Amino acid sequence: MGQMFTTVTPDPANTAKMADAGQTFSFADVDAVGLDLDHTLCRYKVAETFEMIYDGMSRYVVEELKYGKEDMLRPFSEDRDFCIKGLLLDALRGNFLKFAEDGTILRASHGTKKMTEEEIVATYGEEKQWKHFAELKGKFENSDKYHLYENYFDMPGIVLCARMVDNLEKQAGGKQKTKMCKMWRDAIDAFNNAYKPEAFAAHTGGYFPGIKDEPYTYMHKCSEDIRRWLKELRSAGKAVFLATSSCSDYCDYIARKVLGDEWKDYFDVIVTNSKKPGFFSEPPNRRPFYSVVDFQEGTKVKELERGKGYAQGNWQTLMILLRQLTGKEEPKVVYIGDSLRSDIFPPKKFANWSTVLICEEMEAEGMEEDRTQNGPATKRARHSNDYDPASRAILVSDMWGPFLTDRSTSGSEVVTVCGHILRSSADICVPHLEYLAALPLDHKFTTFKDSSSEWAGFHPGKPRSLRK
Repeated sequence: MGQMFTTVTPDPANTAKMADAGQTFSFADVDAVGLDLDHTLCRYKVAETFEMIYDGMSRYVVEELKYGKEDMLRPFSEDRDFCIKGLLLDALRGNFLKFAEDGTILRASHGTKKMTEEEIVATYGEEKQWKHFAELKGKFENSDKYHLYENYFDMPGIVLCARMVDNLEKQAGGKQKTKMCKMWRDAIDAFNNAYKPEAFAAHTGGYFPGIKDEPYTYMHKCSEDIRRWLKELRSAGKAVFLATSSCSDYCDYIARKVLGDEWKDYFDVIVTNSKKPGFFSEPPNRRPFYSVVDFQEGTKVKELERGKGYAQGNWQTLMILLRQLTGKEEPKVVYIGDSLRSDIFPPKKFANWSTVLICEEMEAEGMEEDRTQNGPATKRARHSNDYDPASRAILVSDMWGPFLTDRSTSGSEVVTVCGHILRSSADICVPHLEYLAALPLDHKFTTFKDSSSEWAGFHPGKPRSLRK
């Protein structure tokens, strides 16, 4: 959840001109590299992790919130085709929506029941427009009215909430649509029970016990390529930092499992409990850094030091340290992560950093190989039959269609809202970190700004769902 690859290399005579236009990206050209932890440095096994998370949350809503066993305790796998990244829950109605980039609702369901075209129009009008779409697209944040599922810790909640809607309406006798406020409050309770920070040390909740008891059932170790790549970045004079929303005790546990006991040696500075996207979007006076002692947050810290770990904070204060480490007044920073909402949209919008999206759906769908390039077969795009079938069944949905594109009712191909955010906020997109670590630092990646193709930023190849 590593293979190497080839990409289209620009003509050398045009490289400088393209670089000026932002049409290529190279790690040799940046001064600092930041990485997310979960689903970036640490690759989780999708099928196993989703089933474990769902099991914990569903048991909580049955035992503590009194939802029906017959609906909630069915195996997650029975509805895994329902679970796809990029769905939005209209929490006030209990509807799941998939949007085009202009806000048109492409597909929808009420609970697990697919809505017909007529039902969508009856609920959202002839134009099939949801009234909060402009707010979502402008801020790309969640609210008490809606939730966008765009990361793997959240996604098992799609099946959870859909089944909760079904169960509440069954209890109401099907006479009328049940108000969904209770469902959404209960879903948040189940989520918080699963992931609340204090549950890691207490070995409680619906997530941490499974990870601690059987870590390699749910995660992969980092390869030697990734370890070598991290060392190579620092040897080349790059400042390398880890910035994760996970708390320090969980971060330490996971990093030891995937990188080894000396994991801190790979980084110049470590930031935990960063609470992204607030780390980027909120001002420094509201987001101070704190010292970390024995996994506990201590006193406020005004200046950061190399080789230490901190909690919370903000990108502006971190930049002061990065200037010191790199000797550059305006260091060029790239941040790598899996979440559009937390790792890609805000660092681009607020900090003007370069960004690399980790998107495992590319490998699950399969990618079109660029046969014009020479090189070992191991460097070429993988085909979909190489990917774990149980995980593919979750990330690729017949009911909802592809993550980044879809077909309109007229049959034309349209870009989804997540596809739009990806192209406008990420420089490049890869299935996982191995595709970066396997290449030399001076490799030139074509970015989404490359005028030769609307989808040039995908590496090592174009996802097969992109028909253009």
